[in-house]
Amino acid sequence: MSDKQFLELPYGKDDFTKLREQNCYFVDKTPYLKQVFGIDASDVLLFTRPRRFGKTLLISMFDSFLKINPEKPFDNSKQLELFKGTKILEDKEFCDKFMGQCPVITITLKKVDGTNFKEFYESFASAVYDVALRYSYLKNSNKLDKSDKEELEHLTTKSYLLKIENQQTVKDALRTLSRLLYKEYGRRAILLIDEYDVPLAAASYRDRVNKVLYKNRPDFVADCHEKMVALMKGFFDLLKTTPGDESAISKAVITGCLKEAKNSLFTGVNNFNVCSVVDREQKYTGIIGFTKDETYKFLKDYELEGYAQKVKEHYDGYKFFDKEMFCPWDVVNFIKKNFELKQQGKLTQIKAENYWVGTTSDKSLYDYLGYLTDTDNQKMQDLIDGKSISFKLNESMNYDTLSEHNSDDFWSLLLHTGYLTLDWEKTDEAELSKDGKTNKEVFARIPNLEILECFESNIKERFGNVVKRDNLALNIANVLLEGNVDFVQNKLGSLLRSFVSVRDTVTKAPHENYYHGFLNGIFTNCKDNLEKYHSNYESGDGYVDITFNNLDGTKACVIEIKVCKEKESRAKKANEAIEQILEKHYADAIFEDENITSVNAVGIAFSGKNCFISCKKIK
Repeated sequence: MSDKQFLELPYGKDDFTKLREQNCYFVDKTPYLKQVFGIDASDVLLFTRPRRFGKTLLISMFDSFLKINPEKPFDNSKQLELFKGTKILEDKEFCDKFMGQCPVITITLKKVDGTNFKEFYESFASAVYDVALRYSYLKNSNKLDKSDKEELEHLTTKSYLLKIENQQTVKDALRTLSRLLYKEYGRRAILLIDEYDVPLAAASYRDRVNKVLYKNRPDFVADCHEKMVALMKGFFDLLKTTPGDESAISKAVITGCLKEAKNSLFTGVNNFNVCSVVDREQKYTGIIGFTKDETYKFLKDYELEGYAQKVKEHYDGYKFFDKEMFCPWDVVNFIKKNFELKQQGKLTQIKAENYWVGTTSDKSLYDYLGYLTDTDNQKMQDLIDGKSISFKLNESMNYDTLSEHNSDDFWSLLLHTGYLTLDWEKTDEAELSKDGKTNKEVFARIPNLEILECFESNIKERFGNVVKRDNLALNIANVLLEGNVDFVQNKLGSLLRSFVSVRDTVTKAPHENYYHGFLNGIFTNCKDNLEKYHSNYESGDGYVDITFNNLDGTKACVIEIKVCKEKESRAKKANEAIEQILEKHYADAIFEDENITSVNAVGIAFSGKNCFISCKKIK
């Protein structure tokens, strides 16, 4: 074991102060403090990035650096200790101006959720209460009058805020706090909001669920999203204040996954700048997430640099314009999981697992699969096969528009939420540099192996659910045992045309493997209702593709799969498959079973998303 001393890993830590106090490993993003607060002239900055990329830690770092110490206003000694060894301390002029010198209002909305609007409201009001409580010390201020303190009392009384009839107080909370802080310190507040769009995403999803749950109730209205938009519009109204207003803020930094358009919360906000995953503004491309250099240094610091390629394959692939980016959650988890194994010499046990997909919602991906058109299916197939797809990018979409099942919105959502990444080489630069509006043609791809496996698992799950429904898998098996090929050909053709097929190692494996997996995926869902199910089973003079018996063991089916080239006859290939079954004696072992009274040889010839089935009774 190495004698080197290693810092504690920042696993699950998104509070900057705690991370530093506990002497955890820190990927230094402090130079961005100057970029955001000392150089950028935007009044409101919105950073959109996928979940688990470090948005919360970034906001927490901003808060820790800027905020005034209420016990010793404008004394930055705490920050000097907290930020010791970071790059930002090299800029003394900036630190003197901003470090510990700013009233700061910080709120996270990442935990806002519910099953109806009342629950959503109470969850949102609780988040507001948590923020207001931070400023309860102002109740003792000699700079606030009686009415100011009464307003603060309302904000710091949870039972009051939770009453939906008092929601105007919640809507006005930011404006109230910024005004009180200005009175106290004579400086305009900085506003930091983390994961602003989580409540909207959750409310939209709840509406889609409720529409199904209450479809038999004509009086039911799914309006969680609509009401949350109204609530949050009032809450964000502070961003529209004029500079002369004493409640105005000096700067706002907001994080989320999407920039809202329809019913936008930011309509009317002046000097508003959005930095998204498709932006070309180089000064911010590396602000959220780990760059390649940061990732490789992290691995080296924990003596795992020999696994950089494995980490790259599984967690890299995101391209935020000029930066190759890794998902921090994956990198930290990989190191946490494998560092000790490396120290113990258990090198064979080191592996890259999927961490991000287990912590982020893939509901949108799964929900939409049922609405894929033939064109969408082909795009999904291209993605699975490692290709890039093109679509009209909607940079300012809404979660609630997903219910309209516009495929461009679906692909745009996957891009913004981390399931896809922009293929900059294939994306026409002229398209992205147009007027900043929506409907720009872009190319995107699956970034890495982790996301590929997420797509595959979702597709397999949906495929399995469909073939289970109405006992489709068992019906296909039983009909083949009876020799009714017309029914099976119709059903298989429909499935082929409607579903994306997960082609394992598509570029290396024979095409037969792909179709074999397709059939195996069907029959896997009815194995409990079949006897002696075998795939790639040694029999006769070779390996038969698929065999199975019915439950009472009186009927058997032997299937051989063929793949046709573009101009080959599927019927001819299917008949050749039957001949192969006979010539190579695939059924001889079955014939030896005296209980078997009926055996069908089935040849299935595939070409693209079409098939032809031949059947011959051989016993």
